[in-house]
Amino acid sequence: MYHHIRGELKELRPASAVVEAGGVGFELRIPLSTFDQLKGKKEVSLFTHLHVREDEHRLYGFGTAEERELFRLLISATGIGPAIAVGALSALSPGEVASGISSGDIKLLQRIRGVGRKLAERMVLELKDRVGPLLSALGIASPTMQAGADGKPATRDRAMGIPSVSDAVLALVSLGFDRKGAEDLVFEKHAELTARGAQPDAEVLIKEALRSGK
Repeated sequence: MYHHIRGELKELRPASAVVEAGGVGFELRIPLSTFDQLKGKKEVSLFTHLHVREDEHRLYGFGTAEERELFRLLISATGIGPAIAVGALSALSPGEVASGISSGDIKLLQRIRGVGRKLAERMVLELKDRVGPLLSALGIASPTMQAGADGKPATRDRAMGIPSVSDAVLALVSLGFDRKGAEDLVFEKHAELTARGAQPDAEVLIKEALRSGK
């Protein structure tokens, strides 16, 4: 019903915001990820979701379209309501939540308030096959992209096509590494981490590469 709202930010708290638009003040529930984006701003634009129940209509606001899509994906799963979905976006980044679902990282998902092992497993079961488009929108490679559709470790050429790998290489080059040396180092770290079941983002790969001292 409501796609977005644009107006003056009248009040801001970690869990809510009041935006005045057209002379009307709209109170929106927001996750911490959105709160961080709104700090210090006067004019704001938020993507919205209206959650309707028998006893109330509640408006939720999000700083990005991807946050809203993840929220909607989460509340479509059995046993997950808006409170847990907002909690997910407050405890973890959208990329972490989406990657955790895609990779079946139960321990990561249990960091969300109100999510125990059984609910985390249900999230993975119900949402794993539906999170792909969101991963793409966030610029995150899915496990099948990282390991290859055949489940084998990524070849060097395939690895260089993964956004986190290519971004890490570019960052190292900007820090003074030669191109080949940066590619060798990032590919080595990516292979080590994925072999242990991790899905390293560019920041992790950069830190690991710099930590190696090469």
